[in-house]
Amino acid sequence: MNKYPHIEVRSRRSESRTLRRIIGIALLLLTGACGRKLEGTVTIDNGNSSRPGVSSAAIDAAPIIERYRTLDNSHDSTIKMRASISPSEQGGELNEARQVQFTMYRKHQPDGRLLILVEFTAPAEERDRDGLITVFPDGQIEGVRYVQSTDSFIGTRDLMSEDALFGLTLQELADGQPEKYDYTVDSEETLEGTAVYRLEGKLKHGAESKFPRVVLLISKQNFAAVQAEFYNNHDELLRKLIVSKTEQIAGHWTRMRWTIDNRARRRKVDFEAVAVSYDQNLKDSIFTREHLKKIASR
Repeated sequence: MNKYPHIEVRSRRSESRTLRRIIGIALLLLTGACGRKLEGTVTIDNGNSSRPGVSSAAIDAAPIIERYRTLDNSHDSTIKMRASISPSEQGGELNEARQVQFTMYRKHQPDGRLLILVEFTAPAEERDRDGLITVFPDGQIEGVRYVQSTDSFIGTRDLMSEDALFGLTLQELADGQPEKYDYTVDSEETLEGTAVYRLEGKLKHGAESKFPRVVLLISKQNFAAVQAEFYNNHDELLRKLIVSKTEQIAGHWTRMRWTIDNRARRRKVDFEAVAVSYDQNLKDSIFTREHLKKIASR
């Protein structure tokens, strides 16, 4: 177990940054490896037969985005993960790859909340980063971590900080919060053998984001995102997510391997789901502060 010296109250700011990293990983897993039930494809009649790469402005993007947002209908899930963090190019902030392993437990509540527990399993010193996350129906997110040195809990609801995970914001880790954008179907294409819709998203008036423009490539088969791009107000590409492998597990389309390229920080994070199970009737008690304290104090 990793031991830390006594932490004064004035050091809570650095603890909060650590917590945001925990939340960022959890949210990335939430949006990346959650169950996506195959329900067929949307039939859209735009009066003609679109060809790959041809503009499809006449297609309504709303039902596509709605299917994308509502694919996860599992009651609960347990996902064992590993991640490798490395420089995306020479001169990046990291000198060599780092690897971590963790398990994420997720459960939907009848009131619309989503509960998440992230338990780090390796290396041993990462176990102090265990975190409990609640996603509320209105889109707000709360994260809690137990601090063993002060025998206390700290929390945050900061959705916009770039300290979530190697310079990523919580927004993009929360599947980019697609409800903040107005979408149009730019084209229908084929990406490495997968038929996709290319959607252009423009930030809605009054919505807050570091990314006024996003591009989503949505699979026509299962409506999961196979690629996502995030741009700044100078139309420069800052982030890129690429999915390299999906599998259908217990009837749910599950993202098994994907990469986040953080071009602003010149860091790349490769994720892999190594074991996934759905609808195991997880107990509510594992999503409590008492349980968090227990596993973080081992």
